[in-house]
Amino acid sequence: MNNTLKDLMDFLDKGLTCYQAVKELEERFTENGFEKLSEKKLWELEQGKSYYAVRNDSSLMAFRIPSCDIKDIKGFHIYAAHSDSPAFKLKDSPEMVKEGSYVGINVEKYGGMILSAWMDRPLTIAGRVCVEKNSELVSYPIQLKDNICMIPNLAIHMNREMNNGVALNPQTDMIPLLMMKPEGDMQTVNAMLARELTRQTGEQYCEEDILASDLFVENSQKAVLAGADDEFIMSARYDDLACAFAGMKAMLEAKSDRYINVLAIFDNEEVGSLTRQGADSTFLKDTLENIADTLGVSAAVFRTWKAESFLVSADNAHACHPNQGGKADPVNRPYLNKGIVLKYHGSQKYATDACSAAFVKRICKKQNIPCQTYTNRSDIPGGSTLGNLAMAQVSMAAADIGLPQLAMHSAYETAGTKDMEYLLCFAAAFFNA
Repeated sequence: MNNTLKDLMDFLDKGLTCYQAVKELEERFTENGFEKLSEKKLWELEQGKSYYAVRNDSSLMAFRIPSCDIKDIKGFHIYAAHSDSPAFKLKDSPEMVKEGSYVGINVEKYGGMILSAWMDRPLTIAGRVCVEKNSELVSYPIQLKDNICMIPNLAIHMNREMNNGVALNPQTDMIPLLMMKPEGDMQTVNAMLARELTRQTGEQYCEEDILASDLFVENSQKAVLAGADDEFIMSARYDDLACAFAGMKAMLEAKSDRYINVLAIFDNEEVGSLTRQGADSTFLKDTLENIADTLGVSAAVFRTWKAESFLVSADNAHACHPNQGGKADPVNRPYLNKGIVLKYHGSQKYATDACSAAFVKRICKKQNIPCQTYTNRSDIPGGSTLGNLAMAQVSMAAADIGLPQLAMHSAYETAGTKDMEYLLCFAAAFFNA
């Protein structure tokens, strides 16, 4: 296993939720000399320096100002991905006593999930908590122990028709089992969070100190290599943390002489992006305007920058399935380990058009990167992504790309190991242009 794959698998394992993923990105950028900025304060930027800003703990904008004169800057090269993945979100006061003996967790779906994939797996609880500290509200990313809960399946002896297809009800069938009901007072999730926060911070917290939380039940299985020659990678949250990882690595290593490189990591793509930290928010627009304002660029010049800019929306694509090839388009059929995927949609759910596709293909041709094409079957509607939503706020040329993968939105997904190298090469070439 090479170092890139080890690093990727470590990133996937640590990014349990959008909060842990963005925290990991923050640490990587800080270690590499990026300065953190606050949206609540006026920015001071210098040529040749690198910066990042975080919104609501779950979205991040990192950027690098080129060393050239401001008048020589042409525009922005933006690589966008998202930090969230489908999971179960905990409701308030989640403890539920079942059958007088079990304690379950009241949850609801976050995003489009393959419910059956979550059965009989070791699961954890992770997210963030908000507490008061020195008269201010402070949030912390947090995780309870691995394997703290599971969703047990029903034995086939009790449903002989199970293999003929089962309709799972998220309110009744998908309640994670947390523990057995104790004889005395029942331990709450908030009490567990307070104990973990005390261990994490070294400061004393009790159950009442947890003012609020955003928590998810997540798959705690670690990423692994698979296949006869380790040609596959299996992991939770591969969609879309793999693309976020590639963007981060390229951002850390690449430097453009004429473009301001931007890594845009958005939250809430899986539920429509309609939040203040989603792709349809003003986060990207605000960041680009703050950069231009701080560099003393006029509105007219900023408009020319946008016209010269390009956005790559990096979100994974469906590979042709080995057992269900009929679900793929008859002609455009991506496969694992055959290259990055350029995504098209006739109704423009993807931002790719002829000109933006040519831009992507030119990079691939120059770097000898294999490039595949994805389109939906015309009678099967596909999903959307963040490219067009981001462009509604700040218009520029854009294309949708991704890594081919199997079992998208499963609790445990499968992809090809070679494709990550292709995406890393593409992202670096894009940022170096």
